[in-house]
Amino acid sequence: MLPAMEPAIVAHLAAGRTAYPDVHVVEERFASELMRRSGADATTTQIEKLRGDHLYLAVACADGDQVAVARLDAEFLGEVDACAGRMRATPDQGAEVRSHVRRILFVDEPGRPAALRTYSGKGDLRGYVKVIATRELVRVISKGKREVGVEDEVLDLLSPASDPELVYLRDHYRTDVDAAMRDAVLALPEQSRALLRYHLIDGWSVDRIGTLYGVHRATAARWVAAAREELGAAIQVEVARRLGISVEEVASIVRLVQSRIDVSLARLLQPPSG
Repeated sequence: MLPAMEPAIVAHLAAGRTAYPDVHVVEERFASELMRRSGADATTTQIEKLRGDHLYLAVACADGDQVAVARLDAEFLGEVDACAGRMRATPDQGAEVRSHVRRILFVDEPGRPAALRTYSGKGDLRGYVKVIATRELVRVISKGKREVGVEDEVLDLLSPASDPELVYLRDHYRTDVDAAMRDAVLALPEQSRALLRYHLIDGWSVDRIGTLYGVHRATAARWVAAAREELGAAIQVEVARRLGISVEEVASIVRLVQSRIDVSLARLLQPPSG
């Protein structure tokens, strides 16, 4: 332990280790992070008033300790659900915000470090999460329930004029194909939609997605691949159902959809402006 460490820092370190005995942060790391987050001009009295146990957990999470991440998920992210209930958010809105809050807390983004890297311990970590959740809920609820539409431009990308068969299907079944694609996207579980949005629209690597969800990059890669396959299968079933034909008869459409899915999803999943 650092010999010059203030008694207040020692007390906070002890509080963190008592509250989270299965989480490990070395003394020097905790002390340097506490001082960085408090500011160079922090007084002893100000340091004494910090929530040392919560700061200890935040430092461990920011360092990638998966035990710490699991503890924070279990103990604090329930606040997102509580806020969603109080604000009468829909289940889909609550799930969307929970995903956003987790990203904000754990993932560094251009121009914005992960929130757990900047949490100072000056307030309760539960309150910190509540503020983030409330802000995100206001944004999502104000946006309203999003209906994903398929514009003619997207359909044109999926059925180029050089393919006579697809031109025929586009011209004769445009409404049904549009509706089938929309319903397929909306029917995906929230996590599948989020994975596709992060990977295909936001351009996140599987490493970054893995960090967000607290899993290995190989697991994240499998999840993304599964989400893509899930959407392709859903489009296939929906097109067949709406056209009243067999799934096999729409195979050529589905192959085209899957081959162009990266292009079309950027429009299908892009949140509206405002």
